[in-house]
Amino acid sequence: MAADQATVAGPEGTPPRGRFGARWNDITLRAKITGVTVFILSLGLIVAGIGTQSFLRPQLIATQEKELQQVLSNPKFVLSASADTKDLRCEDVQNASPKFYVAVLDGSGEILCDNAQGREGELSPSLPTILPEYAAQHPNQVFTIQGKDALEWHTVVGPINSSQSGTPAFTLLIASSTAEVNRTMAAFALVFSGFGIAVLLLGAALTRILVTNTFAPLAEVEQTALEISRGDYSKRILVASPHTEVGHLGQSLNVMLDRIDTSFEERQHTIEQMRRFISDAGHELRTPLVSVRGYAEMYRHGWLTEGEQLDQAMERIEKEAIRMGSLVDDLLALARLDEKRPLDATPLELNKIASDAALDTHAQAPDREVTAFEDAASPIVIGDEHKVRQVITNLIGNALRYSPEGSPIEIRVSSDASVGSATFEIVDHGEGIPEQFRAKIFDRFWRADTSRNRETGGSGLGLSIVKSIIAAHGGTVSVHETPGGGATFRVSLPLAPVDAAEDTVPMRRLR
Repeated sequence: MAADQATVAGPEGTPPRGRFGARWNDITLRAKITGVTVFILSLGLIVAGIGTQSFLRPQLIATQEKELQQVLSNPKFVLSASADTKDLRCEDVQNASPKFYVAVLDGSGEILCDNAQGREGELSPSLPTILPEYAAQHPNQVFTIQGKDALEWHTVVGPINSSQSGTPAFTLLIASSTAEVNRTMAAFALVFSGFGIAVLLLGAALTRILVTNTFAPLAEVEQTALEISRGDYSKRILVASPHTEVGHLGQSLNVMLDRIDTSFEERQHTIEQMRRFISDAGHELRTPLVSVRGYAEMYRHGWLTEGEQLDQAMERIEKEAIRMGSLVDDLLALARLDEKRPLDATPLELNKIASDAALDTHAQAPDREVTAFEDAASPIVIGDEHKVRQVITNLIGNALRYSPEGSPIEIRVSSDASVGSATFEIVDHGEGIPEQFRAKIFDRFWRADTSRNRETGGSGLGLSIVKSIIAAHGGTVSVHETPGGGATFRVSLPLAPVDAAEDTVPMRRLR
């Protein structure tokens, strides 16, 4: 009893499985499909055999009974050749056809003569008492008599009239056993079983071949998965038949592998970028910290005795602290942008933003000629006003830093309704940016000046912030060469789905 109730624990979180379930799950899919196919074929053949036998046997019995009735209506076909149905003799009955049992019964139902003597393989039935009057009242009625060796005899009886009185005096009995029917049914069962076994073997063989050929690509999937598990992430599954279930599986796995490969590449790129970011951030922070620490040590050792030296040291410490604060602010801004927080988007007039930027720049650098070229279409975009103004401020600050003093700066606004975008450009006339650096200039902490001298430039995060802000707005930013020398930063933003309120806005020039 304990062995019968044994169970097998399933996976974690699932109930235990029975022994049969465990064994069934251990069988291969090919064997399962082949076994189920053979089982279904067996059931079908059994049902077909039983149904055919239950239909065939009654038909054979009905044919036998019809034959008996025909023989009774004209018994001379089964009696001896010289028999006279009006004047039967025992010799006529005894020499009757061995296919049938023929007997003549007297008035009391006893057998006068029959053809049982000399018959081989079949014995006569145990006849009930049948009187001539019964035979006369039930002509052509077929009834069954149980004979020896469990054989059934289908029997018909008819009266034999007396030659003197003309009344029924004897009974003619003709019977046929079911031995022939049984032999036919046995032959049918043997033939059907033979064909059934052949069908089962053929079905099992064909199913096995079909399943093996169908699942052949799964072996390739298994091999590919094994190679991928060993570290070869470039492997892909060859899909020969994309419209099959295995083909769909292969395509799905290829898509999954592509995404995993892309994720690994992005992860590796992110790790490398993070390592560089941490290294650069540490270097940027270390430079002012070294300066602050140096001045602090000088003060501690008493080297800053004069008031002027102390004031100069405090001034330098303050500047380095301001630079560190600016760097930390930039890092926090990039971190917030990386979190992809929702923007406070509102309709923005690029002409007005460009004009305000020109005014602010002129106030910051009165020696510069700052010109805002506004678009007559007065383009309106949807964006975060604070972020968009920060982009323009960063780009103008970059132009002021890397262009000669007194050189002009232009802010150009344009739009293209056919592509649904508005563009503003910050144009300077400095040394420009070499073409080999334009693809890297928006990377974090990247500066063309590799000396990392903070006096010659910023922290290298300003343009990274610009790129992140514009990407969050669904736009693009790029750098180009200014005709005649200099750099042109071009920012494109999607147009708002509204009509501009003004058709034209005059150009403003500030000096």
